[in-house]
Amino acid sequence: MGIRSRIFVIVSFLFLIGISLTFVIAERDLNIEFRNQIEGELSKQARILQQSLQPYLIEIDKNKLKTIIDQYAQASKSRITIINTNGLVVADSSVTNTNLGGLDNHGTRPEILQALSTGEGSSKRYSITTQQEMLYFAISDSSLEELNFIRVSVPYEYVDQLLGTLDNSITLIFVVGLIIAIIASLMAGDYTRESLVELEAAVSKISSGTYRKKNIKSLPTSRRDEIGSMARNISSISMDLKNQISLIAKQRDQFGSVLDDLGEGIMVMSETGEITFCNDQMHDIFHQNELVGKSINDLNIKAINQLFKQTTNKGKHEIEFELETEGEDTRWILAHMNKASTTKEFILVVHETTYLRQMDSMRRDFISNLSHELRTPVSVIKANSETLLDGALENSKDAKTFSKAILHNADRLSEMVSSLIDLSRIEYGELKFVIEDININSIISTVIASYKNMTKKKNIQLKFEDKFNFKIRADAKAVERVINNLIDNALKYSPEESVIEIKLKKQGKFLRISVLDLGEGVLKDEQELVFKRFFRTARARAKTQQGSGLGLAIVKHLVNNLQGEVGVQSRKEKGSEFWFTLPLS
Repeated sequence: MGIRSRIFVIVSFLFLIGISLTFVIAERDLNIEFRNQIEGELSKQARILQQSLQPYLIEIDKNKLKTIIDQYAQASKSRITIINTNGLVVADSSVTNTNLGGLDNHGTRPEILQALSTGEGSSKRYSITTQQEMLYFAISDSSLEELNFIRVSVPYEYVDQLLGTLDNSITLIFVVGLIIAIIASLMAGDYTRESLVELEAAVSKISSGTYRKKNIKSLPTSRRDEIGSMARNISSISMDLKNQISLIAKQRDQFGSVLDDLGEGIMVMSETGEITFCNDQMHDIFHQNELVGKSINDLNIKAINQLFKQTTNKGKHEIEFELETEGEDTRWILAHMNKASTTKEFILVVHETTYLRQMDSMRRDFISNLSHELRTPVSVIKANSETLLDGALENSKDAKTFSKAILHNADRLSEMVSSLIDLSRIEYGELKFVIEDININSIISTVIASYKNMTKKKNIQLKFEDKFNFKIRADAKAVERVINNLIDNALKYSPEESVIEIKLKKQGKFLRISVLDLGEGVLKDEQELVFKRFFRTARARAKTQQGSGLGLAIVKHLVNNLQGEVGVQSRKEKGSEFWFTLPLS
């Protein structure tokens, strides 16, 4: 069978299937739509009859009732039947009153049963009385003491006539479509055959080279038409190409995997600066999706451009520079570029050193802050010790004063060392938490009770309304320590005769615990710094308030380890609000 014949058969078959499906679906939908429309009209007629026949149904005058429904039936070209609650026909437009006794009991008719249940019903069936297929629609009339049913029916041949018209239209469309399919298939077959013959000639020239002939299962080489001939010619070169491509792809994947897993960005450029290769790490460092095909100048990084010029002259060069990105802090990049002696291509290797610099900066800051915090108590201890050795021991009053100073600063040193050890354990995950459902109100009440004497001395009121009984999922000791640090911090900076409030607020799946004071507050530019270790505000240092600057750092790390957040904000009237969130049970 030739190509044109195959195309004709396929097109005709698909066209036949399409027309058949269209006919079936259209006939089904039209049948449903027509029936719904007819039932709607019958429903309207039944409702009108219900109002018109109500006086006659009260008196049950069968002759008058017969006359009225005959007039309605003739005007609407339908059959009207009145049925009582026992299923007996009271009146029928197609049956005389004398013959009503010969009718079957209609109480079991589908439309009557449905109307008895829902108020209206319909059905389609063959009528023995009218000797034809009928569509029935019945409603129940419950306005009288005895339930009655009003049924209106029409022959179903109306729908059959409309569907017959559809059959004629579909037949005409099929004939016209078949003619068009024949013409289209002949034209498409000629065009396809000519195209394949040309393609066959071109492929034959390629297959006459040094390529080996092997069968490719995916090609129809067993066919005896033009497509089969073309498939056999293509198969002779496809096998070699497949092997070569598989080898190249394997080597590329291996090389790409190695480069992607190096942890460093790698870029290859031509002598003109055109980027020919770039691994995933390079995209991440420069925050660009696609670099291959672009020029090195498109990066808009002066340091990279300068590195390219230096490498062009010297053969290799390296540089460390700052990379500024929108919405982020400055990042540090170490870049090394080398020119390949064989391919004359430039190879750029970059490594981000931001984290190393941050760690080095944190180490220096930690040592500096620790030295600064230790200097004062150590100096006080040393000075007081020297004073005692110089003769103050002989004066019991002075000796007691200096000894108290030594003990106080020794306690400060001990507290600072303990806080540093705790902070280190929290940061490195060495502090184990016992996560359980706990009552936050009882913990807050316990902490408030421990500050009773201190608040009494400063005449400060600790206010907490435990009207809500919240339970959180956390470690009880850690939460108690967080609340204790925040209340202690508020007491240090609150004036006498003021109020410190503790409030609870539900936020989705978390509970927000806030400690509000009436102190001097925290400046906006210092609010992000107060939770860093050793940080104390300038006003706190000026007033020589006691504290090592580690309490809020411990609070932050404890809350973060308990899957919560912590923060501070200034109050509108005066003072600060320190808050943290913890997951609810």
